[in-house]
Amino acid sequence: MHHITTIVTGREWATLTWSDGLTQSLYAPWLRDNAQDSQTVHPGNGQRLIDIADLPENAAFRSATLSTDGSLAITFDPDGHESVYPASWLRGFAAPAQDPYGPRLWPTGFTVARFEYGKIIADRDTERNWLTAIARDGIALVTDAPVEPETVCAIAENFGFVRETNYGRLFDVRSVENPTNMAFTSAGLMVHTDNPYRDPVPGLQLLHCLQNETDGGGSLFVDGFQVADRLRRDDPEAFRILSTTWLPFRFHDATVDLQARAPMITVDDKGRVVTIRYNNRSIAPADLSAADLPAFYDAYRKFSHYLRNPEVEATLRLAPGDCVVFDNMRVLHGRKGFAPGKRWLQGCYADKDAVYGRLRIGDDKTVQQM
Repeated sequence: MHHITTIVTGREWATLTWSDGLTQSLYAPWLRDNAQDSQTVHPGNGQRLIDIADLPENAAFRSATLSTDGSLAITFDPDGHESVYPASWLRGFAAPAQDPYGPRLWPTGFTVARFEYGKIIADRDTERNWLTAIARDGIALVTDAPVEPETVCAIAENFGFVRETNYGRLFDVRSVENPTNMAFTSAGLMVHTDNPYRDPVPGLQLLHCLQNETDGGGSLFVDGFQVADRLRRDDPEAFRILSTTWLPFRFHDATVDLQARAPMITVDDKGRVVTIRYNNRSIAPADLSAADLPAFYDAYRKFSHYLRNPEVEATLRLAPGDCVVFDNMRVLHGRKGFAPGKRWLQGCYADKDAVYGRLRIGDDKTVQQM
């Protein structure tokens, strides 16, 4: 465990030196805002009790000393407020740990991890490894689940809550007459993300197989983050266009008219891809200037070709009792067409934050490598 060796303070800035040689700059107003004492945060739940407007505008260091336990004790000007900061808390901001649940891009020949339903329910370590696969890979398969309607909701509720939509708490995926959605036919479907016309989109999708007595109908999955990464490497301009051009998406039927605007590829403040919205059935006419249309269509077409590359696909033929759980903001899904016959899947949506929230409980446990 690294410890603080020295601290040098000025009025607004202090510099810590750690035992491994790392240096850390601390800003007095930031420390005052994030004080850990009972006047600033609730001792029971850790939530902040003050607002920034309640603090002095000119917070500065009056004194800063290292305690015998290695923590940092600070008295602030101008109000004399005192607070103690554990070394472990400060270290977390000096050298942030790598996110153990961050995405890892699929390699060629990627195989979807499988987990038995009974073990997920009965064993916490198996459950953690299942949820870790969902977080890291964006997808995992549950096998041997009960072949009963509404089981898909029970699986979602194992880690979170079902997100209800205009399709209901759950939805059936099978051929019907006069379908409101192409998913309810026997036709093949180009890989896509669901509900890009919502804001926010559902973070997770679950599909549970109840019947599959047809020829064909294999389920296709593509790591959108990996494909976007390839596009950025091969054609930075195409990536820039798709990550900065806001597009309209729409779904409407007799009861709803859902619309949203967003880029096909969304990046965060560090340039990391965080969301893919791609759905050839739900994209509305691009409302771009005439001058921007040619470059946009070149980039759009290139991305589509990359998504169709068989090398980036993972294919599953779902059998009764199988339930695939995947990140709808990352993993595109589709299917091959199938012959007439009995094929019945039930699906539902859930939010991604439930997976991460469940994983962070007991983070001191070591996740097995898969």
